[in-house]
Amino acid sequence: MSGSYVIHLTFDGLPRDYRIHVPPQAASGRPLPLVINMAGATQNGQIEEILSDMDPNADANGYLAVYPDGTRISKVLTPDPVAQQAQYGWNAGECCGLPVARKINDVGFLEKVIANVAARTPVNLRRVYMTGISNGGMMAYAFAAEASTHVAAIASVSGQVEIPVIHPTRPVPTMEFHSVNDPIAKFAGVPNKNPLLVLSVLQGIHQWVKADGCSRTPHHGTEIVGAADSISAGETATPITYTHCRGGVEVVLWRFTGSGHVWPGSPLNMGPKKNWILTGSGRGIILVNADETMWKFFSHYELPATDGSGG
Repeated sequence: MSGSYVIHLTFDGLPRDYRIHVPPQAASGRPLPLVINMAGATQNGQIEEILSDMDPNADANGYLAVYPDGTRISKVLTPDPVAQQAQYGWNAGECCGLPVARKINDVGFLEKVIANVAARTPVNLRRVYMTGISNGGMMAYAFAAEASTHVAAIASVSGQVEIPVIHPTRPVPTMEFHSVNDPIAKFAGVPNKNPLLVLSVLQGIHQWVKADGCSRTPHHGTEIVGAADSISAGETATPITYTHCRGGVEVVLWRFTGSGHVWPGSPLNMGPKKNWILTGSGRGIILVNADETMWKFFSHYELPATDGSGG
């Protein structure tokens, strides 16, 4: 039955849960693609479902959209009238918070989520994809690096690779949306005496270019420029694509200027700053719709028949 549901389960002795949106196409009984969409640190699956507004895209294109919760991000939570006590995060490598300190096995948890969904409704296990914002996008990268035979492609929004050296066992198509003006997940990373721990956007991109065996010279697509008299004035979006990779995959970076730590295509934080809802996240951007763009990217890829078929 189409609609949205909350599923509870136990993993590593901890109560965990995820939200699932089932599109009308599920009524056919055919195995559907699955997109796992993860919230950023201090957020949760319910908020991510709202902020990314992915459900209409799932309905239009016939895929299952799943929004899992991480685990508690901090011992002391910052007062938040929306997230309240449901402030979670992911162990994506170097980020973030208690999940990293406690060595939470989020890769294993996500593998269980995939299997749990497949036990409830037919899933095309060769077409499992992952995305997320900030710490959630970092987690999509971590899963691709550590469980590459279970995910066909990933896309990260405002979240760079947080693993100093990656070792995926197969080429994985990756896409990242990131602004050079992101005030939270800094495009240039963070200062560190260890260069491997600077964790800039391009450092992560170059890791995947190397792992996927791509040409190191990217193609810069047409820059999209916000019209001077529009709500997008002062913003740009440029696709940078690395091709000639093993397995026919691509590594793509959508490089934004003028925007912040936001989900592209969302109307939040557009217009006058006094009307912004997401405090501290910076300006929104609608020059590119992340849901549409990543789904078009995902649609080109599926796992080889020998990978992922066991859930």
